[in-house]
Amino acid sequence: MLAKRTVFVVIYRYLLGTLEATMGSYAVPENIRKQKPKGTMVKVIKGNYYVYEYTNITDVNGKQHKKMGRLIGSIKEDCGFVPNDHYVHSEDVLTLEYGQYALALANSQDVLEKLQSCFNAVDARRIYTIALIHFVNNFTYMRDLKTHYDMSYLSIKYPNLKMGYGSVAQLYDDLGRRQGPVLKFQQMLINNSTGEVALDGHAIPSTSEENDLAEKGNKYLELGYGQINLMTAYDINTETPLLSKIYEGGNLDKISVSDFFESAEFKDKLFVMDAGFYSTGNVKMFAQDNYYIVPPLPQTKHFQTAMDNQNVDGRFIYRANRKNTVIEYSETKTTDGHRVIKYRDVNLAALSESDFLLRVEEGKYPAYTMERFESIQHTFGVIILQTNLKDKTAKEIYELYKNRWKIETYYNYFKNGLDCRTLHSTDYYKTQGLALL
Repeated sequence: MLAKRTVFVVIYRYLLGTLEATMGSYAVPENIRKQKPKGTMVKVIKGNYYVYEYTNITDVNGKQHKKMGRLIGSIKEDCGFVPNDHYVHSEDVLTLEYGQYALALANSQDVLEKLQSCFNAVDARRIYTIALIHFVNNFTYMRDLKTHYDMSYLSIKYPNLKMGYGSVAQLYDDLGRRQGPVLKFQQMLINNSTGEVALDGHAIPSTSEENDLAEKGNKYLELGYGQINLMTAYDINTETPLLSKIYEGGNLDKISVSDFFESAEFKDKLFVMDAGFYSTGNVKMFAQDNYYIVPPLPQTKHFQTAMDNQNVDGRFIYRANRKNTVIEYSETKTTDGHRVIKYRDVNLAALSESDFLLRVEEGKYPAYTMERFESIQHTFGVIILQTNLKDKTAKEIYELYKNRWKIETYYNYFKNGLDCRTLHSTDYYKTQGLALL
């Protein structure tokens, strides 16, 4: 009997040692082991890393071994430890964040009501809750949403929401694939808007090589990564985003905008854009059932005709940031009746001329010569706008275009306020779902 027991113990130790080796440092890379929570073990199953609780047990010989417990989550290389929905931290949360959330909740109930009119009640609350977490805590990755939810007043206000990584990832995927409620919500925002809409794109760095949307774009040298492009329609007067969609980073705005227009119905809206949206086809699209203001590209006939017009049809005072400046303008019409207006900011032109001549005098910059000054002097302080608005004065059109800057302020908040600087998403549909949030 003793001999049999000895053989059994030897075999048991061998099998246990093999199991521990398989689950230990030899099977799990160091960068994965560093990301597991304290007091857990990692098991490799079909190339995935699963995290289990464990307890220390003592065998018949007094030696300690690990006994694997329940599965509590997984480790993903791109985002670290991802807990299961049912996993709860060992320490109870004793203090909940209230102040900022109370303020945000009080000022955004109309957003929840609008979401509830388009989504089912549970999804509406989850979308709203996730958006609030982004607003209060800045841009938050899916893996961290549950932690912020558990530690905030939101867990009391909207209890029992599924906010674990798997549930949130499924929500993002559903928003990207099943776009009916998404488009209904955004169409409602468009229909209720003031009708003056800024349109612009924004490049977001993407470090993922597996996301089909991430490509080398026009900001590659600046960003150092591939990029995805977020396009937004933005109500100039209420400063509210109306429609957002993400496109391939290698696409120009003037290419993506035709698909963007098909995402919703626009009628009797005024679109204010920069020159990146200009093309003959796009102008026809903007002018059909809507209005537009956009600078024509320098190589176009409309631009050259406006630059050649040296007449001054009138002047007005433009006020911005407590500063006044004199604007001169001259107007021509295209063969299809659209207006092309050349504006010259007199103060800006004088400042540009003095800066250029100062560099000529310094003689340190080869590009600054009197010959070049004489060839480009007529362009200083000049902007040319094309529009199909017929009932607006030249001054009103100029002021509407200047209001386009509000969408740049929004994107500045998006980047520096929300701190949404880089995405690591590898999934097309989850990335599209994120556009709504």
